Amino acid sequence: MLGGQQSFAASIERALTSMPGNEELWHLLVTTLIQADRFDAAQAAIRRGREAVGEVPFLLANEAVVLSETGSVAAADVCFDRFAGVDHVMLAVRLVRHQLRNGRIEAATMLIDRWFDAPDAAPIWPYASIAWRLSGDVRSEWLEGQEGLVSVVDLADRLPPLARLAEVLRGLHQARSRHLDQSVRGGTQTDGALLARTEPEIVALRSALVAATEAHVAGLPAPHPRHPTLSPRRDRTPRFSGSWSVRLRGNGFRANHVHPAGWLSSALYIALPDGMDSPGGHAGWLALGEPQRELGLSLHAERLIEPKPGRLVIFPSTMWHGTRPFDDGERLTVAFDVMRPA
Repeated sequence: MLGGQQSFAASIERALTSMPGNEELWHLLVTTLIQADRFDAAQAAIRRGREAVGEVPFLLANEAVVLSETGSVAAADVCFDRFAGVDHVMLAVRLVRHQLRNGRIEAATMLIDRWFDAPDAAPIWPYASIAWRLSGDVRSEWLEGQEGLVSVVDLADRLPPLARLAEVLRGLHQARSRHLDQSVRGGTQTDGALLARTEPEIVALRSALVAATEAHVAGLPAPHPRHPTLSPRRDRTPRFSGSWSVRLRGNGFRANHVHPAGWLSSALYIALPDGMDSPGGHAGWLALGEPQRELGLSLHAERLIEPKPGRLVIFPSTMWHGTRPFDDGERLTVAFDVMRPA
């Protein structure tokens, strides 16, 4: 976040110098490098880790990830095959990604169907949307296409003055680079729980967002016990599991991603570049239903939503979402996740 694009793993390396046999440190180093898309460095760390701690499962699992993400299909197949019969949702997610990336839609769907109703299945749900769309399965419409799952509401008249709110938010953007494991490209994201702050503008913002979220929940489709978004109870005041602001500059965008730890997610537009509403263009728009570019799939966004100052979009946390790049200016937003009601 402070701009150390080359030295972010230095403290882990120093710790390993003192404790080369510590498996947790090797796990941290490898996963950090994978989060940074430093796959060559991650593979090298896996080799070093084996020399230090032997062939432990997490090294083989992460090698499968690296090989899959870099296109070494046959070698990744061998690694994944060695985990046959292992029931762990994140391993299942990585295998589903591998199968989808290589056009094995039926195999991916079978694995998704086996996991879909498991208690810890949240990370697999976004991939159900992809696999079902690719196979023409009508369940994709049930999962994400029902009216009321996404709401778009203009809140400008219920918010603090947007110019003042923008000033407050800009003062919180202290980072020089993106969070390593987040979707921001060409901008910054605030740290900590934004909506827990005590500035008057933030307090008023929170109040408006709670009311808008309650209205969204009241308008959801009928409950369904198997649906990721429609199964939780709805008689609780919304609780935020995370809240932040994103500030993008020229050519910035949000890579397509999901928030499987949340129930509902959002985007509230505070300040936008000039010309974003030009006819026929979608620069800076929110894209829903478009999977990660790294999967190499020919699925386009199911819905594009135009940003406007004061406009709030609420959608299921398991729905793929990202933004289109824009040429110049500033795109300042607030976002939050709503916790699944207990």
